[in-house]
Amino acid sequence: MIINTIQGTLAAAVASAGTFTVSYPPGLGIGSFTGTFGHKLEMAQGLLSAPNNFSVSFGASLITVTNQGTSTWPAGATFILQVNQLGVNVVNSGNGVNNASNPANIANVAGDGSRLISLGSPVVGSSNAISLSQSVVFATTPLALLNGTTAGGLDVARNVIAAWTNTAVLTIRGTDVYGNAMTEVSASGTSHTGKKAFLKVTSVSVSADVTGLTVGTGNVLGLPVYLSGTGFVLRELQDGAAPTAGTIVAGVQTAGGATGTSGDVRGTYTPNATPDGSKSFQLIASIPDIFLGAPQYAG
Repeated sequence: MIINTIQGTLAAAVASAGTFTVSYPPGLGIGSFTGTFGHKLEMAQGLLSAPNNFSVSFGASLITVTNQGTSTWPAGATFILQVNQLGVNVVNSGNGVNNASNPANIANVAGDGSRLISLGSPVVGSSNAISLSQSVVFATTPLALLNGTTAGGLDVARNVIAAWTNTAVLTIRGTDVYGNAMTEVSASGTSHTGKKAFLKVTSVSVSADVTGLTVGTGNVLGLPVYLSGTGFVLRELQDGAAPTAGTIVAGVQTAGGATGTSGDVRGTYTPNATPDGSKSFQLIASIPDIFLGAPQYAG
């Protein structure tokens, strides 16, 4: 990560959801910060982190900082904003040859980090892999039985799907590939196709009486590291060969933090070919800095 710092003093108070702007560091602009993350802000309350405590928007000529907290940043407060670029500096010996002993940065060039991301050989998704068809009475037993074949844990981190009768909101709780607690909330309706990648589902609850509820797995596979943009994926692989393109979704960093309805914090991949337990899927991606994504929404 290449760290840039900008120091200043607030000319006016910045309330919750309020903003202030700063100029770019010399020689840098909006294109220097494509796909970046992990920005920090030292403000009156201490050290703040994006996107939970504040968010950063890179404009054509200015950087806009938005207060995502509940406290007002007072007028006259001094701040240090840390905005990061991807990768590590490439250095120049002075004659065009890279030389780590001479830290003269080449403008807007960072070291690449090509990574091979293995997504395993997942089995095909199943509509009732987590919960077999059942009725759930909100007033007495709002939790569904986790009695499907994968109730103890899924084979890989993947999305959760569900269907039921009667309008209700489903709340799915579990853990991700690193054991972090996470929660996904459906829209009000009779079906759900999840965007977050669960490795284990620990509970499914409903907001109203339902019948015929089934909970299962889809074929959207979770990534183990944060993907800042779909263009950073250089190649898809299926059994070591280039397949028909699947669907890649970048990791989500929601201003104010992840929510029950936001996408996966690291990103997902849906292969074009249906998983069957034997096909292996991999991605080759340019990921200069390993980041495990913003904190999960635990609910």
